[in-house]
Amino acid sequence: VGLAVAGAPAAAAAPATAKPTMDLAAPKNVARLSCNIAQPDYPAMSRRRGETGTTLVKLTVGVSGKIESVALQKSSGSSRLDDAALDAVRSSACTPYKENGEAIRATATVPFVFSLND
Repeated sequence: VGLAVAGAPAAAAAPATAKPTMDLAAPKNVARLSCNIAQPDYPAMSRRRGETGTTLVKLTVGVSGKIESVALQKSSGSSRLDDAALDAVRSSACTPYKENGEAIRATATVPFVFSLND
């Protein structure tokens, strides 16, 4: 009888732990987030060395619109260009992504094209 009683609280606790897991569900991957992202400054050293390329930055926006994470998804081939793109996203502001009127966590990939022809 003692074992059955000990097992009951564990079983009762399982649904309680499932709810927070749902709240922290993986963010939905969307094509576009509503963010005000400034074009990053072209690093002077990269400009002098003729470095060009496209950096892909993945960002996750929480239900409040706060940027929760920023990560390099694909390098341009230059750490200076990649860092400039990451810094631009980190200093950005976003509005929450909404689906059916309800804010949800979402993630998107933003490309930054560094070209000396601009």
